Amino acid sequence: MKYFSVIAVLSLAITGCGSDSTEQQKTALVSFSVSDAPVDDASEVVVAFDALELKHQNGESFYLNVVDTDETKDYQQVDLLDYRGTDARLILSDQRIPLGEYKELIVHTKAGSLNWVTNNGMHDLKIPSNKLRLGGFEVTTETVQAFTIEFDLRKSLVLRGNAGNNNGYNLKPHGVTIVDNSAAASIKGSVDPALFSSGEACSEDGGNFVYLYEGHHSNGIATLVDNIDVDDQDYNDDLELPTNYVSPYASTGIYPDGSYAFGFVPSGEYTIAFTCSAYIDDPIQYDQILIANPSEQIADIVLSPTQEYIHNFE
Repeated sequence: MKYFSVIAVLSLAITGCGSDSTEQQKTALVSFSVSDAPVDDASEVVVAFDALELKHQNGESFYLNVVDTDETKDYQQVDLLDYRGTDARLILSDQRIPLGEYKELIVHTKAGSLNWVTNNGMHDLKIPSNKLRLGGFEVTTETVQAFTIEFDLRKSLVLRGNAGNNNGYNLKPHGVTIVDNSAAASIKGSVDPALFSSGEACSEDGGNFVYLYEGHHSNGIATLVDNIDVDDQDYNDDLELPTNYVSPYASTGIYPDGSYAFGFVPSGEYTIAFTCSAYIDDPIQYDQILIANPSEQIADIVLSPTQEYIHNFE
């Protein structure tokens, strides 16, 4: 598969309701990239990006059309698994939009066979309504401001059916975030291979993962749960969640060389933990995965803007 750079075309009509057309709005240059935290057992997650829609709090909407550099297509296909950890793909560069609060970013995608997942064969990838409705963001400076649309595929990619009856996948907005690069940090480190078999019920099939939680919780690990989506219509509440449970901000697997990485994490306080028993972590259901495992493989950390934080599990 051949991938091309993205040209985003922005058509601005700065004539907001009730505004004076002679008044000059302050504007800024913005750039958007995409990145992902990898998902289990997939070698490709290909999405055909059609446009970005920005909804300003003043009611104006701005559309950024995504096309190939040679303009032979009116969309852009990107394999998200090519941009893991701190790697990112620039999809919009130096486009001028008004300053202020944007209450929503909507990622528009093409329908049909242009989106797929490769996992023991090629499977359809469906984006409901061909839109990912994400949260808001703020453009605060008249210089260049860069954002990353971060896909946590362990949360947002959901198998339809089961492994024995694969009916394709859904890509949901749950687990997809917008991060201001100027306030973001990254985390990387290594995991001692001895830990892969040192905990309780460690998986021989590759259950080694690092989980990241917002806030400091190293003294309350009983509240830490695996990936869940209690708002999903298929969520099953048969298993009782811990009181004051904390769900992951993100999670990632271990690379063959024993390293791991989180890219584009907002600055702040976090808890980072390793587990050897997360081979099956359903993105919707509570799986009662033990985190941390071994129990001492957990730490409270503080991330500063633009910092590359290193934490090794030993």
